Amino acid sequence: MTHHKPNRAVEGDPDHGHGRGMPRRPDEDALEQRTARDRAEAGLPAGAPEDPEAEYRAAQDEVDREAGAGEIPTGEAARKDRDPFPPTRYER
Repeated sequence: MTHHKPNRAVEGDPDHGHGRGMPRRPDEDALEQRTARDRAEAGLPAGAPEDPEAEYRAAQDEVDREAGAGEIPTGEAARKDRDPFPPTRYER
């Protein structure tokens, strides 16, 4: 069966709505609203961090402090000193 409408009338605008995957220009307002909603659901502040590198360094410093204090395990030995395979219940 054929149709006599141009493709744009049948398929819609290729930049928005349905089409071949992600539109070339996503709706920025909808994207910002979705990001704000997702951040609120996750319990994060509304805006993006001002200095993400400073936050990363602060988190890394906290991990280093906890590892140094023995609050989190750091591993028993270096990887090169461990067996290449995990322990097994089978006899060798």
